[in-house]
Amino acid sequence: MSAYPPDDVRLPAGDLKIPLPSPFPLYAGGRLVGAEVAVETYGRLDAARSNAVLLFTGLSASGHAAAHAGNPTPGWWQAMIGPGRALDTDQLFVICVNSLGSCYGSTGPGSPDPATGRAYESAFPELRVEDVARAGQAAVEHFGIERLHAVVGSSLGGMTVLAHAALYPGRARLLVSISGAMAANAYAIATRALQREILGHALMRGAPEAEVQQAMCWSRKIGVLSYVGHALLDERFAREQNEPFAGRASGTDFEVESWLEHQARKFVRQFHPWSYWYLSRAMDLFDLAAHGGASAIRVERALVIGVHEDVLFPLEQQRALAAALRTAGVPTEFVDFHSQYGHDAFLVEERLFRPVLASFLDPQPQALPRADAASARPGTLASDDRA
Repeated sequence: MSAYPPDDVRLPAGDLKIPLPSPFPLYAGGRLVGAEVAVETYGRLDAARSNAVLLFTGLSASGHAAAHAGNPTPGWWQAMIGPGRALDTDQLFVICVNSLGSCYGSTGPGSPDPATGRAYESAFPELRVEDVARAGQAAVEHFGIERLHAVVGSSLGGMTVLAHAALYPGRARLLVSISGAMAANAYAIATRALQREILGHALMRGAPEAEVQQAMCWSRKIGVLSYVGHALLDERFAREQNEPFAGRASGTDFEVESWLEHQARKFVRQFHPWSYWYLSRAMDLFDLAAHGGASAIRVERALVIGVHEDVLFPLEQQRALAAALRTAGVPTEFVDFHSQYGHDAFLVEERLFRPVLASFLDPQPQALPRADAASARPGTLASDDRA
């Protein structure tokens, strides 16, 4: 654990918990007392405090985006953060915030309610993407940073950067939204609503833990199928079956079922079900139009990235965001990739994302390179740090 002395800009990479103003008012009208957010930092803040990048995560990711001295375990964006990488820690000070409402150190539904001493669970106040953005800004202000070099995010994070930019116009020079949207479309809402319905049916009637875990497992399987490209599943699994027959409730035993089961069970052990429910709903409730749309955003430049094969946040949504930003007078680069990984591409397609991000975030602006369109690497699938 590393503390941040306000008069010392030579902060080493590390992790810490940052207290939020108490009470912390929420966008929908609730409030949190004694709340905090978990943060990990990479690189060093320069003397002018001008090289900071605020990184917002996907729904299920922790603040551990890359390895550091205090935690050598590879992070969810390991290939993108470090010396000479896309988020170059020789030049940039990266602040990765675990979302408010999550379960990796930030205050969330699994945290104790100071009023009762018991976990909030369903008593946690309504959470919005705007609250995640505001908690991230509180972390920025904790470091004494007046203006960010950039705010970056993917999936849920790709929406959160828009909320941050709308709530804090001019507080970041650059904006990067990856596989995000100004608002979820009907397909994404339906997909997540089904997950919440399955999980909520168990949670809200106080089902035994085993039933909640099973509901979480089913919900996560639906989510996973919306993250990866269809072609990748066919290439990796096709119609292969396990032997001997395992007698699943589905009546079959295809290898893709075993893979889904493994991904879901792993997630169940790692993530709090109420955090999943609350953050998922926050994604569906967000609408940039409530803040005046792209016209509320004041940044020097923006980069919007989308993937053709993404079914959860279709490319049309990133194209529309880029067009709206340009109409609002923001110089905007729009980059589209092909990848069989679909929505998960930002997690694993380093050769696509790295040159574009590195060029855009470089303190010395230059034209963005175009990476070659990519296909999936056979036999590999992304981790659980999705959406």
